[in-house]
Amino acid sequence: MHAPSAPESPKRAGSRAVRGRSLGLACAIGLGVLGSLGAPVFQSAPAAEASPLVAEGSGSVCQVTSADLSWGVKESFRSYISGSIANGEWTVDNGAAYETPHFKWVKDSGEISPDLAASTLSFVGGVHFTGHGGALRMDLANPTIEFVDTETAYLLLDFGATDTALEGAPVSTQLRAAKIEMGPSLQAQDDKLTLTDATVRLTAEGAAAFNGGYGDYASGAEMDPISLTATVTGCELGEVVPDAPMPVDTEPQGELVAADPQQVPWLPIIIGGVAILVIGVTAGMLFAGRKRPATEPVVETPTSTD
Repeated sequence: MHAPSAPESPKRAGSRAVRGRSLGLACAIGLGVLGSLGAPVFQSAPAAEASPLVAEGSGSVCQVTSADLSWGVKESFRSYISGSIANGEWTVDNGAAYETPHFKWVKDSGEISPDLAASTLSFVGGVHFTGHGGALRMDLANPTIEFVDTETAYLLLDFGATDTALEGAPVSTQLRAAKIEMGPSLQAQDDKLTLTDATVRLTAEGAAAFNGGYGDYASGAEMDPISLTATVTGCELGEVVPDAPMPVDTEPQGELVAADPQQVPWLPIIIGGVAILVIGVTAGMLFAGRKRPATEPVVETPTSTD
């Protein structure tokens, strides 16, 4: 009786496994690249950026009938003044008030254009900080909001600061102390204009005024946010809307769009060509190996007799 044929030698099996893995890897690379070549090249459409806020109106100038301004100056500065180091305080006068954590001013005068260009809102009232037994004094009074456009405004102040609290210390009148970044904080509709918690950053002049001879404020330093509300007459403010609304039939944000032909990724195409060549060579080697006759002899085991 013949014994079963001997199993395939490890060498031959390993060679066949290597050829199989090579073919599989080449096929995977080639098919992946071919798939990308067979389909159009796409790229994500850029996300629509937020449009500037626009306040449209029916009149050329809006008269401000009432307005309120709220600003805390700087929370850390208030804490320093009222703390155990400066052991100071602040007082208000001429219509200004303090409601933790904000100082408040009431309108003195103002008029604005519907697009806010070259518009001003003036307020009345003073805030006076003192500390170190009277050696430190800083006075802020009569703030004005000077609008540049619907994105930017400036905070102007009558400003006085000394290290010795001398009587008759020089005062800077309507110093452009800080820049107001309005953006989405600004809203306008009908006869109402509101600014809610807009970012305030010191100008170089404002930083120098706040520093006096001892501080370390720098231009661009962020102060407490500022808010205001105003009611106007003589015109009607339009609802704040994007200045370039997206057409109704425009593809949604983030939709895939065809890429520029000049931006076709040639590197993957070259890699694909190499992968196709590897597939051909590997397949040829595999098929050639299958056609060779087996060289291992069939081993027969003698039949045992009882």
